[in-house]
Amino acid sequence: MEKQPSARVCFICGRENEFSLKADYYNDTVNQQVVSEVIIPARFNGWPGHAHGGLVAALLDEAAFRAIWIDGNFQRAMVTMNLKIQLRRPTPTEQPLKTVGWVLEMDENRAQTAAEIRLLDDTVLARGKATLVTPPDSFLEMCGWEEEKPYFKVYE
Repeated sequence: MEKQPSARVCFICGRENEFSLKADYYNDTVNQQVVSEVIIPARFNGWPGHAHGGLVAALLDEAAFRAIWIDGNFQRAMVTMNLKIQLRRPTPTEQPLKTVGWVLEMDENRAQTAAEIRLLDDTVLARGKATLVTPPDSFLEMCGWEEEKPYFKVYE
């Protein structure tokens, strides 16, 4: 499986963010999915032993977004316009979980994607569907994308 690049400051994948989960994402081209294994630390609890719903939503958003890179085009820039989540079961902290994302449909300016967070036995804990759109160049400029590009890479 091909490893996807990570960012420097993202709190899901960022390598230089002390609070980041430092999640690694991989393209599973056989199943047309992007996958990651992550352990949510207890500092992200909502209730004792269970992740805050906001963090669950962030993990679904990240997996749904990263699905647009399943073809290896890591320069494709899109942003989440809409994210609908379904929390099916409490998401535990301090144990390995799997996130999975895939494309439902996509063209050059818009994508419909989906994601799940699962236990390692494939029990689904949460699901999400996202609409992603290509942002205007002014958004990428405002966010400092050009300055950040050298840090957006595959980290070993």
